[in-house]
Amino acid sequence: MYGVYDFGLMLADRVRTEAYVRALRQAVTPGCTVLEIGSGTGLFAMLARRWGAGRVFAVEVLDTIDLAPEIAEANGLADGIEFIRGFSTRLNLPTRADVLISDLRGTLPLHQMHLPSIIDARERLLAPGGVQIPFQDRIRGSVVEAPSMFRRLQGPWETDRFDIDHAVVRRIAANTWRRWHQDDMGDARSLTSPADWVTIDYTRIRDPHCSGDLRWTVERAGTAHGLNFWFDATLLPGIEYSTSPEAPELVYGNAFFPLERPVEVLEGDEILCSLRADLIGSRYVWTWRTTIQSRRSGPVEYTQSTFYSTPLGRTDVATQESGHAPRLASEGRLLKAALELMDGSRTLEVIADELERVFPGRFNEWDSAIAWVRQLSREYSD
Repeated sequence: MYGVYDFGLMLADRVRTEAYVRALRQAVTPGCTVLEIGSGTGLFAMLARRWGAGRVFAVEVLDTIDLAPEIAEANGLADGIEFIRGFSTRLNLPTRADVLISDLRGTLPLHQMHLPSIIDARERLLAPGGVQIPFQDRIRGSVVEAPSMFRRLQGPWETDRFDIDHAVVRRIAANTWRRWHQDDMGDARSLTSPADWVTIDYTRIRDPHCSGDLRWTVERAGTAHGLNFWFDATLLPGIEYSTSPEAPELVYGNAFFPLERPVEVLEGDEILCSLRADLIGSRYVWTWRTTIQSRRSGPVEYTQSTFYSTPLGRTDVATQESGHAPRLASEGRLLKAALELMDGSRTLEVIADELERVFPGRFNEWDSAIAWVRQLSREYSD
């Protein structure tokens, strides 16, 4: 979950922030309507208003947006900006926006509900021919030798100091990708040139799922430990930045996808990866199938997926089967009762009293009950 600290890191990233500022300055015209999704503390919304936008809608799901009106007021920019806490997919505007700006990415652009949100905003909230920032992202990757990162993921489960076999956990670690920054890379080095995976054109994309093949030829002998991915962003034509490990360090970092086991490779060896990202619910499941034609180790093929990176107990599996007939557990009954009491006729204090009466022992004290109800009201009431 992002907080003030995280938004501060994004703001402090001069390459990223100044590129966005240049793109927004180019896109804003006098009297235009601007929609910002993922506004944080409202910087871009306020700049758009300063540069002559007639109306600005700044949308953010996190409570950092509650700071934005005070910042806008302190800078004489409160008039003409509407700060909205919530999801853009539930938003209706009085008029379509001329400019849509966002940075909902994580380490890679395929992050949580980023693409569905942008697709929805483009289709419902952006005027035909409106400007979108960013315009496109190109995701690229290379094969890397990264012994330190690989040890960080797998090393704790490789040891047998206590005569315990951790093979089960090693399988989970092998199906987990990790963000890393240049400071983490240390002894890492690329064994291949970059290859393109997919290009996301935000003006046209309709499907949040992505898949594609990458092919590399090894350019220097070494040990392949994994695959490193980043993206090259085009905010508007001519305004770009890259999160490549060869570029200046940016806030996003890179994504390290480990191989199941390290493979020794020689110059000229061929490596093929079929990579796909499927949005399931609000999270992406990543699957990478890697084939290495190693003249030193022989042909090697690994199939890995983040689907296998989360332990599932028997109870978890049983409750997720399509034939399962669910019944509310105690916490579900508590939530149901609380929401039903929020009918506009009761205060939060009355609701907390009633929940304490109906669910004795659930809360240690009344202060815990009222705090829980306040959080629920914040999320679900108006």
